Amino acid sequence: MELSLTSEKIAALAPDQSALTASNKLVKPAKWPLLAGNADESLIWGECQGSGATPYRVMADLGDLGNKCTCPSRKFPCKHVLALLRLACDERERFETAETPDWVNDWLSRRRPKKTGSANSRPNKKTAASTASFARAEIESHVVKPVDPKAAARAEAQRLRLREEREASIMNGLDELDRWIIDQLNEGLANFPVNATQACRAMAARLVDAKAPGLAAMVDDLGSRLFAIPQVMRSAYATERLSAIALLSSAYRNQPRLPDMLREDVRRQIGWVVRREDLLEDKGALRVTAEWQVVAARSEVQPDRLRRLETWLLRLGSRDSGEPDFALLLDFTPVANGPSAPPYFAGERFSADIVYYRSAAPLRALMVTRSAPDDSTGWSPDMIVENVLQDWETRLARHPWLEEWPLLIGKCRLVADEDQRLWLYDEMGAALPVAEKNPEAAAPLIGLPDIAAAGLWNGRGFCLLAADTPIGAWYDR
Repeated sequence: MELSLTSEKIAALAPDQSALTASNKLVKPAKWPLLAGNADESLIWGECQGSGATPYRVMADLGDLGNKCTCPSRKFPCKHVLALLRLACDERERFETAETPDWVNDWLSRRRPKKTGSANSRPNKKTAASTASFARAEIESHVVKPVDPKAAARAEAQRLRLREEREASIMNGLDELDRWIIDQLNEGLANFPVNATQACRAMAARLVDAKAPGLAAMVDDLGSRLFAIPQVMRSAYATERLSAIALLSSAYRNQPRLPDMLREDVRRQIGWVVRREDLLEDKGALRVTAEWQVVAARSEVQPDRLRRLETWLLRLGSRDSGEPDFALLLDFTPVANGPSAPPYFAGERFSADIVYYRSAAPLRALMVTRSAPDDSTGWSPDMIVENVLQDWETRLARHPWLEEWPLLIGKCRLVADEDQRLWLYDEMGAALPVAEKNPEAAAPLIGLPDIAAAGLWNGRGFCLLAADTPIGAWYDR
């Protein structure tokens, strides 16, 4: 690339010294699964891996240094943009030439380029040189120094101590949870839904104090979900979920007796976190390189005031390898940062290397690298309702705490009964009830023959996410 970028220009763009210093830490190959530019070298873009599951999308116009990043930072430009520009300046060979993706074109269509050549567009040389000098001093001050063995040993001992303290705290929380469940059984589950919200929230708060946030979310979620199902099913649902919670408590106490993959599920369900770096370095983790399509991109605000961003990926092509058909990318952003949308949009296709978290039923994953799709492979599923329900039961037997599982059904049709309830019929005449929050959205699919449907099954209803039809694709937006 013939770039006119210099360290001084990049330093002059920085909103403050902290952003410039932070950007220096991002100039690492592992942080950028994608770096590319267009053929005439006027645009560059990339994906920078942050603390969440999904990388931030970063782009810049080299003509006037206009830029954009999908991160929630309120600084402009953010550290990701500064790092992208520094990579373009210092490591040009890392940028591959590629077609401009839709998300960059969308940004270009909405921005107004700055005028070039004006006096105001030229950086003050004295200020830029001073800033660059200060930046170099900052970089030199962060040179990695030899590790003090004694300090490292003390840090490791402290980590072990904190881990042991958390394990003990969780065990105390499980004791309290078991007593709470027994109290609910003694009082009778027929009346449990009446006070469920308050009772579950109080118990969830105690589990948070016990450092078991995942288990706390399960308990709190029970209270809120009870009122989203028909009244006649609430007692049965309460019994089902309390049983799952009690089973999780027992499984955590008996971890040494569990298979390795199930033990990973149990610890993650309780609230232990696997760091992204550890997963990427895990040689035993399942990796799948394939062409993928985004079938759903969903955003939901959780009770802990975090926004949960879900990206559901469907693997395209042959399904004979035994590899997972779906992958779920999860990201979380504070609600206080304002509105935030998933980084990918429904219908987007790409080739990607996916690494799955260790699990008895692999689903949640991280995207390691991605690139343009190799071809236009279709869905071409041949699964019928009987087979996908068997798959659900198999996954549930391996991972008893699944609340929903993605299914793909081929050659089916959507039918509305006399009560306007929706059913998904396969070619064998078997049907699944469709649980649509907005039935009108799926109305265009009613009666269409030979559609392929992707959705989430929870044992009671099928939530339709996307469909491939003879007249085009449909997505639940």
